[in-house]
Amino acid sequence: MVKTDSPWLHRYAIFVASVALVAIVAGAVVTSQVRPIASNSAVSINPAFEFWHSIAGGVAVVLMLGLAIGLRTQFGWIGLATGIIDGALGAMGQLYPQLNGILHALLGQVFFGYTVAIAVMTSQSWKRGPEPIEDTWRPSMGSLAIAVPAIILLQTTLGASYRYHALGVLWHIMNAMLMLLLILIVAVFLIRQFPRHPTLRPAAIALAVITSIQVLLGFTTFLMLILFPETSLAVIITSVLHVFTGALTLGAGMALATLIRYNIRAGRSLTGQ
Repeated sequence: MVKTDSPWLHRYAIFVASVALVAIVAGAVVTSQVRPIASNSAVSINPAFEFWHSIAGGVAVVLMLGLAIGLRTQFGWIGLATGIIDGALGAMGQLYPQLNGILHALLGQVFFGYTVAIAVMTSQSWKRGPEPIEDTWRPSMGSLAIAVPAIILLQTTLGASYRYHALGVLWHIMNAMLMLLLILIVAVFLIRQFPRHPTLRPAAIALAVITSIQVLLGFTTFLMLILFPETSLAVIITSVLHVFTGALTLGAGMALATLIRYNIRAGRSLTGQ
C-alpha cells in the first residue's frame, strides 16, 4: 500500500503517465506508417517518427525510476521493470517484427496502466482513506476488479495482433463487444448501488464513457480501412485516435480496479457477522 503525504509525488505520477501516453501515441503513429505483411518481413518506418517514439519511451522509463524510488514499494519497481522490458522489445523490433510488435504494444499499455494506478494511489482522495463498500455481488467486485483490466489488455493484444497481421479483425471486434458489455454492467452496477461514493461513481462513469468512445472509434477505423488505403491520412488519424482512446480505456479501467480493491470490504467485516 502506498503511503505518502507529499502532493508532489502525485503530480509527478500524473506527469509520468502523461509522458507514457505520449510514447504510446507516438508508437501508434509509427505503426500506422507501414505494417508488416508477414512475420519475417522488415518494417519500413519514417526515422523521425521512430526517433521521437524512442525518446518519449526512454524518458518515460527514466521518470518511472524516480517514481519507483519515491514510492519505495514493490509496485513501483515492477512498473519500472515493465518499462525496461518494453523498451528492449522495441529496440529489437526488426528481429521478429510480428511477435515483438505485439508484445511491445501490450507492455507499453501495461506500463501506462501502472503509472495511472500509482497516480490514483498517491492522490488526496486515497490519503483520506477508503470509504468501505460491501462486496455482496456475485461474481464479487474483487473478481471484477481483475476482469476489467484483463479484458481491456486482451483487447489491446487482439488489436495489435490484427495490426501485425497475426489474427483477423473478427476476434478484435467480438472481444470489443464483450469488453463493452462487461464494463457497462460493472459501471451501471456501481453507479446504481453506490450513487454517492466520492471515487467509485465518477471512475465508473469515466470508464463507461471512454470505453464507448473507444469502441465507436474502432468501428470508424475499420470503416476507414475499407474505404481508404492503410497508409492514407484518414486511416492514420483514426488509427492513432483509436490507440489513444484504447490507452485511456486501460487507464480508466486500472483506476477503477484500484479504487474497487481499495474500498472493497467483505460483507461480514462491515456487518460484524
